[in-house]
Amino acid sequence: MQYEVLQDLIIFICALTAAHTLPLLNSYNPNTFLSHIFERIAARVYKPERNAQLQQTAGLLGFFLPILTIVCIAVLISQFAFYPAWLGGLVLYFCLDTKVQQRARRIAALLQQKQKATAKQLLAQNVVRDVNELSSIGIAKACIDSTALKTIRHYYLIIFFYLLLGPIAALTLKLLLVNDHAWRKRIPPNSTFMKPLQTIIFYLEFLPLRGFILLLALFLQGKKTFHYFKHYARHCYQTNTGWILSLFAANLSIQLGGPCKYQGERFAKMRIGAERHPEAEDIKHCLSLLERIKWFTFSLIALIWLLDGFITLYLNIGT
Repeated sequence: MQYEVLQDLIIFICALTAAHTLPLLNSYNPNTFLSHIFERIAARVYKPERNAQLQQTAGLLGFFLPILTIVCIAVLISQFAFYPAWLGGLVLYFCLDTKVQQRARRIAALLQQKQKATAKQLLAQNVVRDVNELSSIGIAKACIDSTALKTIRHYYLIIFFYLLLGPIAALTLKLLLVNDHAWRKRIPPNSTFMKPLQTIIFYLEFLPLRGFILLLALFLQGKKTFHYFKHYARHCYQTNTGWILSLFAANLSIQLGGPCKYQGERFAKMRIGAERHPEAEDIKHCLSLLERIKWFTFSLIALIWLLDGFITLYLNIGT
């Protein structure tokens, strides 16, 4: 049992180290290939002229069947693998997204150099909203929004699902998030077609995301963050997203969220915070905040792992 615990810890550390030091290029990343598959599925089955019930059915089958197929293949491969634990670590490596912060750092540098056009091109890799008409303030705000949301969802939630439920659960969540991002490139976010996918993601991330954000809020501007939860997050278009943006808006003392354009259509999303608009320097502050969150999270995971090891060892000695 002690060997298995040590092996799991080594695999987890190796997967995290590889994700940060050897991130895959987009051309070699399986998530890019899967994103193209999901886009093609949406192009074939999304028919905006259909009634709401048919759109919901098409949306449900459109993500459920391909993701179920991929997950079943992954389960079958794991059953025949010689080292299933290491295979699970490889799955974690593929699921973790660590390049979003690198892009944010480059966008901040480009904005400070007054290279708005290049910054927009780089920002378009992170977001699905229209970026052509964004000002420097809009680019900074969109960059902070996307960096915060993608880091929490595509990094920390993946880690929590991996640690609590295993690599198959982490893979399933990642596939759902990739599918959602791919579909929103060509489908309006308020489309009935998107609702089944958005609903299952909402409930899957509900408890772990809010628990994590609440824990961070206790150590990061707690009073102000809880005030934002009360006055902004619960009125946001997607309350889980509202919680994430409220945490960052409160701690960076800036305004996040607000109206966005998707496929040329303007959506009046709620602004979170009543303070100043963000600037290029605030992107760096956001990255610094994420760095503090990273060390806090890994310290907490290490502490829990050590306590679990000591308790297991104590129980073994007692028996």
